[in-house]
Amino acid sequence: MQTVDQPSIIRLFRVTRRYGAQKALDDISLEIPANAFVFVTGPSGAGKSTLLKLLYLGLPSSEGQVIVDGMNLARMNRHRVPMLRRRIGIIFQDYKLISTRSVHQNVALVLEAAGTPHRAIAAKVNSVLRTVGMEARRDALPPSLSGGEQQRVAVARALVGEPRILLADEPTGSLDSASAAVVMDLILRFHQRGGTVLVATHDHHLIRSVPARVIHLVGGRLAENPETETAGDPLPAASNP
Repeated sequence: MQTVDQPSIIRLFRVTRRYGAQKALDDISLEIPANAFVFVTGPSGAGKSTLLKLLYLGLPSSEGQVIVDGMNLARMNRHRVPMLRRRIGIIFQDYKLISTRSVHQNVALVLEAAGTPHRAIAAKVNSVLRTVGMEARRDALPPSLSGGEQQRVAVARALVGEPRILLADEPTGSLDSASAAVVMDLILRFHQRGGTVLVATHDHHLIRSVPARVIHLVGGRLAENPETETAGDPLPAASNP
C-alpha cells in the first residue's frame, strides 16, 4: 500500500534537559509526522517521561528547540501554554484524578479550563464517557473505581478536548492484561481517527502487540538508528475524524 508522507507535528533539535549536572536527555534530535503512532522505550531512567514532559511544557528544555504543532516551545510566552495544552491529551500512569470529584467532574475540568460553554461540556463529557465505557459510573468518585476504570477515566479526560496529539506515559504499567487491552484499544482508536500518539513504555510485550515506530532511549540519548526500527507492519492509515 502506498503511503502519503505527513508533515512533522513534533520536532526536536539538539534538545538537552539537565537536572543539575545530570543530563536526563542529551542532544536529542527527531521528527514525528502527524498521524504517527510511536513507542518511546528504554530502561527506567532512560528519559522517556522527561521527553513527554518537554512536549507539553511540563518541563522546559535546557538546550535546543522543541516545536509542537508549529509552536516553538523555547520561545513560548507562559500565557500561551494553555493554547498548547488544548492540542495535547495526556495519560499518566498514576491517573492523576482528583479523588474528591466525580468521574464526570474530573473529565469536565479540561473543558472548563478551556472556557467551553456549560451546556456543551455536559454533552461532550457524556459522549466521551460513553466511548470509554464509563457513562454508568459518571457520579462515582475515583477511589471507588478499579485501576482499569480509573485509567479509562484518565483516557476520557485526555480525549474530551479533541486533541491532535496524545501522550501516554506507561498507560498500562499498573493494569492487569484485560484492562491494559481496553486502554490500548482506546488509544488505537484515537490514532485511527487521525491523531498522533506517543506512548512511553518499557513493556516489550506491549510494543510487540502493536505495529508502530519504536524510538529507543538509553541514558538520555537516542540509540543507534532508532528511527528505522518498528514493532511490525505499519498501522492502517489513519482516517480523518
